[in-house]
Amino acid sequence: MQKSVLLELIRALGKKEIRDLHKWLQSPSHNQRQDVIRLFDYLTKNLQQGDESVEKARAWAAVFKGEEYDDAFMRQVMYFLLKAVEDYMVFTEINNEKIQYQLTLMRIYRQRKLDKAYRQALRIAKDLLENQPLRDNRYLRYKFLIEYDYGQQSNIVQNASANLQETSSAMERWFFAEKLHISYAMKAHQTVYKTAKYDEGILEEVLRQCEQQNLLEEPAIAVYYYAYMVITNPQEEKYYFEFEDLIQKNTHLFDPYEMRTLYVAAINYCVPKVNQGRPEFAQRVFDLYRRGLETGYLMENNQLSRYTFGNAVGAALRNKEFAWAEHFIEDFRKYLLEKEEDSIVNFNLSRLYFEKGDYSKAQQLLTRFEYDDMLFNIIAKTMLLKIYYERGDLDAFESLVESLRIYLQRKEALDPARKASYKNLVSLMKKLLHLNIYSKQQKEKFRELVMSTNPLSEREWFLKQLDGK
Repeated sequence: MQKSVLLELIRALGKKEIRDLHKWLQSPSHNQRQDVIRLFDYLTKNLQQGDESVEKARAWAAVFKGEEYDDAFMRQVMYFLLKAVEDYMVFTEINNEKIQYQLTLMRIYRQRKLDKAYRQALRIAKDLLENQPLRDNRYLRYKFLIEYDYGQQSNIVQNASANLQETSSAMERWFFAEKLHISYAMKAHQTVYKTAKYDEGILEEVLRQCEQQNLLEEPAIAVYYYAYMVITNPQEEKYYFEFEDLIQKNTHLFDPYEMRTLYVAAINYCVPKVNQGRPEFAQRVFDLYRRGLETGYLMENNQLSRYTFGNAVGAALRNKEFAWAEHFIEDFRKYLLEKEEDSIVNFNLSRLYFEKGDYSKAQQLLTRFEYDDMLFNIIAKTMLLKIYYERGDLDAFESLVESLRIYLQRKEALDPARKASYKNLVSLMKKLLHLNIYSKQQKEKFRELVMSTNPLSEREWFLKQLDGK
C-alpha cells in the first residue's frame, strides 16, 4: 500500500482539500459506498498524524472491524476511493479554470444544437479571456480554441459568418509561441547537457515569419523569440537588451512561474559576461535578483533554494551592496529549508564579512561548518585562500591551493563552465604564490594573464592584489 497511487495522492492533499473531499464523498452523486468514506477518513487521519507505515491489513481492520481480511475486496475499495478522489480533483481544476469551463459549455451547447445558449457561453468565454490580465501562451491557446469551436458552430448554423481567418491566425500565433518556448528550453538544456541532441524542425521558418509578419508585437511570442536569440547569439547584446526590456515592461502579462523562467534566462546570460570581465553586467545581475526576490518570482512554493539564496548574496557583494545583503540574509532565511538554514546563513554571512574586510569573523564561520554541497565547498575554499594570502599565511595558502586542485580533479559532476573557471583560478593562485611582487615586469605579465584568462570569477581580486602591493 505504501507505493500505491492512492496514498501518494492523499499525502499531497491540503487540509481544505481533505475537508472538501469528505463532503464530496458524502454526496450520493459522487459516491454511494460507506466503506470508501471510512477508508478515506482512516487514511487522512493516520497520514496527518505522521503515520507513514499505513498497511492494507491495518486499514482493513479499521474499516471492516471484525471481518476476515480479503485482499481482492480491499483493492476494490481502494480503487473506488482513488477514482472518487481523481474525479474531485478534475472537477475542481475545471471549475477553477473559468475559461475552460465556458469552453466545455460551448461544446455541450453546440452538440445539443442550443444556439442561444451557445452564443451566451461564447460571449462569456471571450469576455473572461480578454478581461484577465495574462497574455501568455495559455491566452493564445484559449483564443484559438474559442475561435475553433465557434467555427464548428458556424458549420451547424445556416447563414452564420465563417471565422476561418480568425481561427487560422489564432492557431499560428499559439503555435509560434509554443514552438519558440520549446526551442528555447531545448537550447537551455543543451547548455547544461552538452551531449543532448534535438531536431529543431521548422524553427528557422518560424523565426523568419516572426520577423516578417510583425508577430513580435505579441508578448508571448516576443519574449521567447528574444530568449532564443539571446542564448544562441551571446555576442549580439542587442538581443539581450530587448529581452530584458520586455520582461521588465510586461511582468503583469505572465504568471509568476513563467516570470521565474524569464528572470533565470536573463541572469544566465549576464553571469558569463561578468566572468569575462564585463563589470557593467554585474549591476544587471544584482538588479535582476533584487527585483526577482522582491516580487517573489525567484521563489518556488514559497521556498528559496540555497543556490538562489547564495547567488543573490554574491550578486549584492559584487556590487558592494553590503546593507542589502545583510538585510536579505536576515529577512529571507525563513524561506530556506529548515535543515539547511543554519549552514546556508552562516556560509553567506562569512562571505559578507570577508567582503567587508572582517577576516576573523569570516574565517571563524568558514572553519565551523563542513558543507556537503560541492559548489559551496569550492566557494568556501576560495574565500579561505584569499584570506590566507591577504594575511600572509602562505604555507596554509599553498597547501589549500593543492587541496582545491585535487578536489576539482575528482569532482567530475561539476558543471564544465564552473569547473573551467575554478581550474583557471587555481592556476593563477599558484602563479601568484611565486610572483615576485617587486618585479614590475613580472607583475605586468601576470596582469595580462589575469585579463586574458576566461572564464574567471575572481578577476577583480587578482587585480586588487597587484595594485595593492
